[in-house]
Amino acid sequence: MTSHQNIILFYDGNCGFCQWTVQFVLKHERNHDIFFAPLQGETARNTLSPNLTKKLDSVVVKGPSGIMTETEAVFFLLSYLKAPFSLLSIFKLIPLFVRNPIYRLIARNRHKLMKAPVSCHLPSLDERKRLLP
Repeated sequence: MTSHQNIILFYDGNCGFCQWTVQFVLKHERNHDIFFAPLQGETARNTLSPNLTKKLDSVVVKGPSGIMTETEAVFFLLSYLKAPFSLLSIFKLIPLFVRNPIYRLIARNRHKLMKAPVSCHLPSLDERKRLLP
């Protein structure tokens, strides 16, 4: 497996809401620092503990300081987005014991919130270079 010291956003590849999130990050990121890998893929199997790749109930980010999940991962990603989205980081002031249960509620209902798309977004050449197996 190729070693990536970069940021990797791991997502549920079978989830429409998760696929939308990847597209959103691609569209609004400031630089091209983030790589993307499905939680069901080889990169996730080789990088993450099995409990993170089997439950599929959280976005997972591998960053310079380690593995992040739930709102910790979301706020980390927000710091890589253009304004005004990066300004949403202000909500990190909400205590973890409040924001993570809200995250879990959304995560449990994500399949109802947005269905998997019928057709796939065709990634650009640059985007394809950042999609990991």
